[in-house]
Amino acid sequence: MSSKTIRTILFLMLLTIFGLFITQVYWFKKSFSLEGRQFDEKINIALRNVANTLLILDNNNLSKIPPISKTASNEYYIKTNSYYNLATLDSCIRKEFLLRNINVNFDYSIVKAKNQELILGNTITNLFDDPSIACIGRMDDKENLDFKIRINNKTSHLLNSMGIWLYSSISLLILLAVFTFIILSIIKEKKLAMLKKDFVNNMTHELKTPITNISVASDAIRNRNDMDNQKLKKYADIIYNENTRLHNLVDTVLQISTIEKKEESLSFKIIDLHTIINNVITSFQPLIQEKEGSLKSKLNANQYLINADETHLTNVIYNLIENAIKYSKNYPEIILTTKNEKDGIFIEIKDKGIGMSKETQQRIFEKFFRAESGNIHNTKGYGLGLNYVKIIIEKHLGNITFKSTRNVGSCFKIYLPI
Repeated sequence: MSSKTIRTILFLMLLTIFGLFITQVYWFKKSFSLEGRQFDEKINIALRNVANTLLILDNNNLSKIPPISKTASNEYYIKTNSYYNLATLDSCIRKEFLLRNINVNFDYSIVKAKNQELILGNTITNLFDDPSIACIGRMDDKENLDFKIRINNKTSHLLNSMGIWLYSSISLLILLAVFTFIILSIIKEKKLAMLKKDFVNNMTHELKTPITNISVASDAIRNRNDMDNQKLKKYADIIYNENTRLHNLVDTVLQISTIEKKEESLSFKIIDLHTIINNVITSFQPLIQEKEGSLKSKLNANQYLINADETHLTNVIYNLIENAIKYSKNYPEIILTTKNEKDGIFIEIKDKGIGMSKETQQRIFEKFFRAESGNIHNTKGYGLGLNYVKIIIEKHLGNITFKSTRNVGSCFKIYLPI
């Protein structure tokens, strides 16, 4: 199955999951709203029965029970047209709630005949928000008239009442979350598999040349008849150099692995950054001259002594300059600049190379990633260099940023604290 087909299938699966999620949320809200209306109806019937009972106990057979007013989502206002005492009201409310299985926490307040409101707690306020009226104490007398009731745990009660709806919704959401996690893991594993495939292809290509050279040189030495010492030394040098190249290749892979697993600790000490930069630039001069390019430095930083790992930081500078040369069309033009800023030092490596596409820029720090596909090797490498650079800079509590324009060039900027 092709990668495009797999991506299409995964996209459709994610779309389906998203649709199921939206549908479940929609029906859950509808169910919650329906449960709320049913609850309000039960409360309405219960409170009308309370008002009716209070009329009967007050020997009032003429008054009608006014409609129950809903003053807030969890608050109801009841006009009783009768007088009652607190014990009677409390008993009636609890009886009606118990009959209808309304198991909620509630408070209620008494509206007295003088438009005063007695909240069964410790406060009395005016029904019309008149701040001049206050309460000295509770008085259970014939001034008790209307009352208000407030449900304190309406939302939790509704959720508990939904029962199977709530359970099924939570179960489905958990299943969708697990399924989404599995799909994202598959995508990640597929991406990693592709990266590893490219890495194997690149590594295989990198190994072919030194292995071939070693094989040719060793055969020449083994089958020599009257080979002079100069030729013998030449072939021996080939074997030695290519063996060193293979050793460095394996070391790079293992080094990154151990650093990522925190099995290798860096050796920090005070180093002269400008000296390191000059040494790296010197090592590249023969290659720059061969390519008829230029590698210039502008070391403007006044404070360039930093606490760092000399070997790894040298590798970072080396890697970035090597990339700048590698990805230049004809004649490399590279400028390396340093300057102090924000209690640290900036190292800027700017080239006039081929630049990077937007897609490449998003992935250049990924392990094993290269701009070319796995079977194209117009530039050497195995997709570990910039990943290694980023890891080392972060180990030094610094950061690396870059800007790149296609066919114009790239600029990498490193910040290291002093």
